[in-house]
Amino acid sequence: MSVNKVCSFTGHRPSKFNFKYDEEHIDCIRLKAKLINEIERLYLKGFKIFLTGCVMGVDIWCGEIVLQLMKKYKDIQLFSILPCNNYYINWSENYKQRLKNIMKNCTKTILLQERYLNDCYLKRNIYLVDKANLILAVYDINSDKSGTKSTLQYAIKKEKEVIIINIDDLQIYRYFRL
Repeated sequence: MSVNKVCSFTGHRPSKFNFKYDEEHIDCIRLKAKLINEIERLYLKGFKIFLTGCVMGVDIWCGEIVLQLMKKYKDIQLFSILPCNNYYINWSENYKQRLKNIMKNCTKTILLQERYLNDCYLKRNIYLVDKANLILAVYDINSDKSGTKSTLQYAIKKEKEVIIINIDDLQIYRYFRL
């Protein structure tokens, strides 16, 4: 019996992108198209389980893409990994509704801890890396400090396969057990 491969998503919040929260911007549309292609390519390579950390930006977009692919491919699974309860309390209503839709339609939601503590996002990122064979990231390769960067550093340390879509030019960088 073959074991399904697992892919986790990581990436920047909308504020890190030149288009900010404007998802109708051509750069956002291009990025999402790249994500659709890459996620479907991974599915066709045997990745059947996808994990999203459920925060604004890349995590939500990737979760929504997997939900769409679940209509086409019946064996895809999406797991929502929540850092704590109510972390989304200050989000816009639009993003709250999108998160609720993901949680309602995903395979399973996993709450890592009940209340916010300073390290809840770090614990969530470690969980995402530890449970995955591959990390798909949308990342500014020139970024000096971010949660995404530390997640990728941890993934490389744990000898995970990493695919990075650079936010500036949408180039894909692949790291296989560095």
